[in-house]
Amino acid sequence: MKNNWKTLGLALCMLPMYLHAGTGQDLKPAYQSAQAQNTQSAAPIPAGTILPVTLNSALRSDKSGNGAIITATVMQDVPLGTGKTLRKGSNVTGHVVESIASGKRSDESRISFQFDQVRLGDQTIAITTNLRAIASRSAVLAATPELTSSENADYQVQIGGDQISYGSDGPVMVESRVVGENTSQGVLANAGLATSCRGASENSGLPQAFWLFSVNACGSYGFGDLEILQSGLGQPLGEVTLASNRKAVKIEKGSAILLRVYGSGPEEAQARMTPSRAGQ
Repeated sequence: MKNNWKTLGLALCMLPMYLHAGTGQDLKPAYQSAQAQNTQSAAPIPAGTILPVTLNSALRSDKSGNGAIITATVMQDVPLGTGKTLRKGSNVTGHVVESIASGKRSDESRISFQFDQVRLGDQTIAITTNLRAIASRSAVLAATPELTSSENADYQVQIGGDQISYGSDGPVMVESRVVGENTSQGVLANAGLATSCRGASENSGLPQAFWLFSVNACGSYGFGDLEILQSGLGQPLGEVTLASNRKAVKIEKGSAILLRVYGSGPEEAQARMTPSRAGQ
């Protein structure tokens, strides 16, 4: 009788294995899928996050060689949710993909680049971004508020026009509509009111850091004939191409770029290694 109970117990223990083998199903992919979803939702920098940065050195199609490292600085604290913030002064790093001077394989000068990493606290995070807007150094200076006293700044028009902000901690307006507030570091705007130019900017309802840019900023400002041929939304993802009819594309040190994060974290680093992403 005791042996019969042992046999029955062993059979019950083995039953799930036989049932699993009989269905031909593998539970592992389902687990991995849920794990991937959790990892994606916990991305260190959520997709849709706006990053206002300035270039730390010039970017030129006649002098910036293929593979040259480019760096930029985040100009305003960026809310990331769950109490986390990408701090003003954080470094963003990328590289030149290709530079072509006018007359060499092209009637116009071009430069292609992408941003690959951002420093978040003591971590270096892989990122993929696209370009919403780019502004020359002179356009940045024109939008920089002038202090009328030690505490208040005069009203200002943001890069991209139509948007006016009033003093520190004052409202930011588009016509008669309040879209955000002007902090001591720059504009914090409601994401839902921002244009969908070059990718939607929604980020779980968090306010977005636009710094000196208008929420409607889209394209290039202060560069004359500069054209954005590729913003990073198409393939290959994250690669930006700028072109000019002049001898060289010249983006001065101190020029500003409004980036939108497409993805971040280990998955982005891995994606760069796949032929479908990096080989196109």
